[in-house]
Amino acid sequence: MATSRFGKRLLHSPLLLCFLSFGLCFFIAAVIFLPLAPFAHQLELRMAKQGIPLQIEQPQLLFPPGIGAQKLRITPRQRPQAPFLFENAALSPRWTSLVSSNQGARFEAHFLQGKISGSAYRNGQLSIHAEKLHLDEPLGPQLPLIFVATLEQGEFDGRLPLTGKNSSQLQLQLIDARLAGLKKLGNNSDTLMIGRLRFTAKAQGPLVQITQLSSSGPAFDLKGTGTLRIGRTAASSSLNLTLVLTPKELDPTLLDLLTLVKKPQADGNYRFNLRGSLLSPRIN
Repeated sequence: MATSRFGKRLLHSPLLLCFLSFGLCFFIAAVIFLPLAPFAHQLELRMAKQGIPLQIEQPQLLFPPGIGAQKLRITPRQRPQAPFLFENAALSPRWTSLVSSNQGARFEAHFLQGKISGSAYRNGQLSIHAEKLHLDEPLGPQLPLIFVATLEQGEFDGRLPLTGKNSSQLQLQLIDARLAGLKKLGNNSDTLMIGRLRFTAKAQGPLVQITQLSSSGPAFDLKGTGTLRIGRTAASSSLNLTLVLTPKELDPTLLDLLTLVKKPQADGNYRFNLRGSLLSPRIN
């Protein structure tokens, strides 16, 4: 009974309330003013060891608990002239996974005027959802054209790396796809509208099976299937792709160039086989 009365007095003690208030204030201050720069620097070093140059700008703590950054810059070695810029990036743990051996985290960021989100786990399992990304990608020095499109929706679900028995699948839906820079090839118009483009693929290890590649636009329709074997670099990756192009309202200049590369079949379609290195495939 005496112990019970002592406990009640302790709970109502101003001294205890003072200690609890101090502890809460100390915790909040520690969270708010915790220096994140050393942690960001360590993450940059770890990514650099994996061959991925990463730059984190203005790291910050988030609530619910997580880590964010105003800007993340990733510069792949294959394209040092155009780093990937992620803005308002946020990373938070998947709490239910923390008690298991396969911890995971969810992430989101603004990228290419759109948004990406997803989750990643310690065993390499990765899922990504992307929407409204604006693409503006040069096709390379050998073909001075620019591919422009909006990735309306993209989904990746699989396990990395793409080796062994790891499986994955990819789905992409693009709208307003077009090629720019055609006047450099002697075309009257500088732009060739491709329209809506769909791409689906499944991978088992490094072997990617392209199950659907199709487009529908005012100038032509396109369908394709094939395989892609991913190597360490684009030069060591190999492509085997079959494309069937059906002209609709194609510019006469482009149609003449097309005929020089490939003769049409009896039904008026053009059939192409792209084989060889992903960096410089041969057209048959």
